[in-house]
Amino acid sequence: MKICDAHCHLANLAEIMPLPALLKEAAELGITHFLSSALRKSDLTYYKELTDSAPNGVLYSAGIHPFFEACDLEFSDLETLCEEKLIWAIGEIGLDRGNPEYAVMQKIFVQQLDLAMDHRLPVVLHIVGHQQQAFDILRAYPIKYLIHGYAGSLQAFQTFTRLDSYFTISERILKEDKHDLLKAMLKSRRFLFESDITQYYVKEGEANPLLRVKAVLDEVAELYRIDPAVLISIQAANYKALTGYAL
Repeated sequence: MKICDAHCHLANLAEIMPLPALLKEAAELGITHFLSSALRKSDLTYYKELTDSAPNGVLYSAGIHPFFEACDLEFSDLETLCEEKLIWAIGEIGLDRGNPEYAVMQKIFVQQLDLAMDHRLPVVLHIVGHQQQAFDILRAYPIKYLIHGYAGSLQAFQTFTRLDSYFTISERILKEDKHDLLKAMLKSRRFLFESDITQYYVKEGEANPLLRVKAVLDEVAELYRIDPAVLISIQAANYKALTGYAL
């Protein structure tokens, strides 16, 4: 069965590692699809060429990140990508407590949500802190959400489930103090698996960081004694619900 990495940054990783060889090895182990994110202008050409050579295997989103200094995308870039139907979603966008310019961050967030509504696109969310404020904004936008790398409170997770939302399971919620959150995600059946890999997260001596997503899936299966095929099947259904494509 095919596995998807539901959040990663392939263009960023390709600056330091030979991505074609990594993708080939990953595919041999069943990791065949990637939902990748563009946050820099330099990413856009790379993704255009990559998706041309691997149609539907790599889909990318683009957005103005709330707290990533290297993000230099402008709203006009996103408008063009939407008009040319090059992206599957807007994102990752959202709110981050690390950004002291809350009013500016919120304004940009809302502008991008409006754009997603106009083009009927899903949104990939980055929410760190400001969870209630984020929900208060999002509930006015009846679109699909992929909340990536969520590791906040169980209560806020339950609030976000009131939206048409899906969540990615990553290494950060495999820790013991996050097991209640992880169990709630599994029970919701609204999950996918992610690596969130960038060049900044590659570990010393790690030959192929794209394989991490399978390691996360296998660890969840072992922790909760779930057949990996069941997890893969649920992820496949959620991938299709979000993107419109089958794995």
